[in-house]
Amino acid sequence: MTQPLSHSTDAVDTRESLHSRLEAARAASLGEPADFVWVCVEAPVVSPEALLQRFPERDVVLWSPPEGPRFAGIGIAASLTGKGSRRFSELRRRAAELWSRLRAPSLPRAALESPRLFGGFAFGASGRPPEQQPDPEWSEFGPARLVLPRVTYAAERDRAVLALAVERSELERGSASEHVQLLERVYEVVLQHPQLQPAAEAVLVRRDEPQAAEFCGRVDELVRAIAGGSLQKVMTAREVRLLFAAEVDAVATVSALAEQAPECQRFLFRWGDAAFVGATPERLLRRRGRALETEALAGTIDVDAESPERQLKASLKELEEHQLTVSAIQRSLDPVCEELRLPSRPAVHRLKHLLHLRTPIQATLRAETHVLELVERLHPTPAVGGVPTTAAMDWIASREPFDRGWYASPVGWLDALGDGEFNVALRSGLVCGRSVRLYAGAGIVRGSRSSAEYDETKLKLAPMLSSLRARP
Repeated sequence: MTQPLSHSTDAVDTRESLHSRLEAARAASLGEPADFVWVCVEAPVVSPEALLQRFPERDVVLWSPPEGPRFAGIGIAASLTGKGSRRFSELRRRAAELWSRLRAPSLPRAALESPRLFGGFAFGASGRPPEQQPDPEWSEFGPARLVLPRVTYAAERDRAVLALAVERSELERGSASEHVQLLERVYEVVLQHPQLQPAAEAVLVRRDEPQAAEFCGRVDELVRAIAGGSLQKVMTAREVRLLFAAEVDAVATVSALAEQAPECQRFLFRWGDAAFVGATPERLLRRRGRALETEALAGTIDVDAESPERQLKASLKELEEHQLTVSAIQRSLDPVCEELRLPSRPAVHRLKHLLHLRTPIQATLRAETHVLELVERLHPTPAVGGVPTTAAMDWIASREPFDRGWYASPVGWLDALGDGEFNVALRSGLVCGRSVRLYAGAGIVRGSRSSAEYDETKLKLAPMLSSLRARP
């Protein structure tokens, strides 16, 4: 079990404390049919972003909700991948295999120190199957990827823990183990209570994006298809490419999003040379046991519009777009839920730049259905795909002139019990050295006007642009 450590700043005491836990874990693992051992110790509460900033050479993960536990992962102990139409079930199977190979203490459900896998999925509508010919800058992410971090730092309110996933054979090597040394280094950084270094103002060398007419032409084409009856709704997106004079600090960028989007779930996945970062307002689902939470978030208006809440609630166009999402979620969950609870009308969800219509949905599952099975049922909702789903996905694949990668896809975490939380990766971008790709989309239904939809995408790009601190 996790035991408290003295928060001494003395490095020798730190190593001795850690090694006593490692030795106890090694002794407990003898005779166990496990490849990995999970060792967890108490730690001071610090900023997860400030911790990650001290490890620029490592693969890292950040999961930081506006409320609840925050996680930072450093290094990779195990990486699970899947592809094609069976990528969700492949990852369920591979995750079960991994959990069977990992020895961890018996912990209560939702314990802060429980081991978790972090990652996500490609949107899957890039014009080619997600497992074939990936865009080079998305290649580290692939169609589906979940990782068990080598070191995980988890903090909630006034408590934090630090955990190491280590091969049992490495425990025999003690301080000679590379990964034990990594844990020592991370813990010593935590004891220093690191402060986040904000990104310097970034000099923008070039900004590439299609003319507004290109996006508006796609919207007009969609409106005609909807009027003809072949589609009811499609979320179409655009991509903006930025090139800076110096490398972009992805950790500082995602930290700055806390000010630009304080109500949103912030995330960062940095693998290899690329980092996917964002602050999304939309939860896809959260599952704990048989309890399920999800939401419909569709329908948008500028926060600076005249009487924006009244306009949003009265707009037939926005209400229709929202109801399509609500109905699709209900149809997807009905087969596995014994009860769905939702209000009769949506509420207004206020963000810094935008207002959205939001319907929270709570459900009781018939059985403890694995979180990845629920993700597969829900993705893509009409909020990011369309109605009918297959026709909308085909339209996106054939008309959008770029690969969405993980944009608008499920990202999140899961544990050994099949619990987990996934959000829809909106308000996001891909950082690769000096280059950044940003994404924003708009839901098109009857009554959509292309100029207004284009303006909506500009508002959705604002948080990431502000967080990059870009100047010409």
